[in-house]
Amino acid sequence: MDEEIAAKAGGSPLPLLVGLGLLVALIVLALRFVQTSPKVSRVTETNTKSGSADKNKTIDNKVVLDPKADATYLVNCLRPTSTPLEILYAIATTPDTVLVTSKHVAMAADLRERKLAHLAEKEKEEPHKKMDDLFDDDGWAEDDENDPAAAAAKKAKEEKEKEAKRLAKATGKDVTDFAKVKLEGVDDGVLGQNWVMANLTKMGAWPPPHMNDTVIRDKKFSVDGKIVGPLEHPGVQRALVMTMGRLNARKLNTDPQLMAAGPKGLIDPTYFQATMEYRNRVGQVLEGTLRMACTLRSYRLACSILDAIVMFKIGVMDANDGDQLTWFSDLMTKQYGPSGTPKLVIEDKFLGVPTPEPEKKDPAAEANKTDAEKKEEAKNKIAQQIMQTKQVTTTDDKMALEMQITRNHAESFTKEKLAMCQKQGIPPQIALKSYREAWFILVRAKKVDDEGKTVPTWDGALGDAKFPASDHMGTLKVTGATNFYSMLDSDTISAFTKEFADSSTNYDTRMVIGWAVVFSKVGQKAG
Repeated sequence: MDEEIAAKAGGSPLPLLVGLGLLVALIVLALRFVQTSPKVSRVTETNTKSGSADKNKTIDNKVVLDPKADATYLVNCLRPTSTPLEILYAIATTPDTVLVTSKHVAMAADLRERKLAHLAEKEKEEPHKKMDDLFDDDGWAEDDENDPAAAAAKKAKEEKEKEAKRLAKATGKDVTDFAKVKLEGVDDGVLGQNWVMANLTKMGAWPPPHMNDTVIRDKKFSVDGKIVGPLEHPGVQRALVMTMGRLNARKLNTDPQLMAAGPKGLIDPTYFQATMEYRNRVGQVLEGTLRMACTLRSYRLACSILDAIVMFKIGVMDANDGDQLTWFSDLMTKQYGPSGTPKLVIEDKFLGVPTPEPEKKDPAAEANKTDAEKKEEAKNKIAQQIMQTKQVTTTDDKMALEMQITRNHAESFTKEKLAMCQKQGIPPQIALKSYREAWFILVRAKKVDDEGKTVPTWDGALGDAKFPASDHMGTLKVTGATNFYSMLDSDTISAFTKEFADSSTNYDTRMVIGWAVVFSKVGQKAG
């Protein structure tokens, strides 16, 4: 009987856009957010200035991040029992995340202060302009048009005004840019972070649900010389608002008020532009967090992270909610047809210790093979490997897992993507070049006797018996993952040590390996 796999065993059938790389090094890289990111400064198109004590002091739009400290904070927020929400809350409160969001908050506040000052100054100038209009002397200056001295003076005045504008723009005093930016709390009808918070409150999604049940509750942050909780810190609050806003995107994006404000330009860019950057960062950190779970070998944690990826990517509060699954399935069917719901079907599989014989292939012949021929060849390869292998035992250092996977939605996806390219006038070869669809596979193992019954006393050791599964933390300490182990605090080590202490449940809680199956060709049906 065919087997189907989803985001995880027993999880939602949603494709995950995640990758798999090197462990400790890439964990840090995945958490690295461009240290001098130009996006941090792209709140408006003008340089921002401080409107406080020193009005000539420029706000530095650069941030200096510490990826290792960020990874250390994050991994010590994780537990085998962590929920998807708890994982997303942890990411929202990492030092680097807070540093970036705090910078955005400061720049937005400065821009708001400058615009208010500009509007107040403009209001003061209005009476003077009206009085000057009463004494318009344009009619008296007609004789000056033929006066060389008057013409020279007029030209010099125009050049002086142009130079003043250039200087104002260079020094950040030009008001022509920020005066046009619509800001919530300054311009009427503009929607921004406060509007999102108000709507989340109505939905019951603010304050963030169940946050008091997580390790984040007791975290403390410094702001203006004070030590405060998560919701009292402007940068942390902003990150959490963006997180909850993303998880409730379905409702927020279809709100009549927001849909009406968009075409009118009544959207605060200091918030909504920053949400796009935040989504990108969280996506990268989630991938790094998944690698952490694989290093820790925690199946339960990996499953929760996969759910968090689905929730944040699609914009739902619960990846396993029946209503959400029905909505997603209906959406896929509507867009791609009855067979358009993403699904992988595992048809043939093989597990054994390989003793392969070298094979030679003709590159030209391989390039001309049809999908059907490639699929048949893959099946034959598995059969050949079975003939060339011996049965797996727990003492083998190496073993191979081969699977024949079919993407039943490949044809529907290809047709839809080509139709979209044609409609938008985009060459298909360019648009489809960037296609990427990834599925993550988690592998657990159990030992069975000759009758196929589970052996509950097996300690989970594979290969070298001096590394039992029940002491995985000890294994990390003495093997190549020592750098990763050094990041863990005593509470984290204790939590994951207890996770694997019972040999009778190790095959349920311990993951042998996890990896991504990535399809870069939208039309690829088998692999």
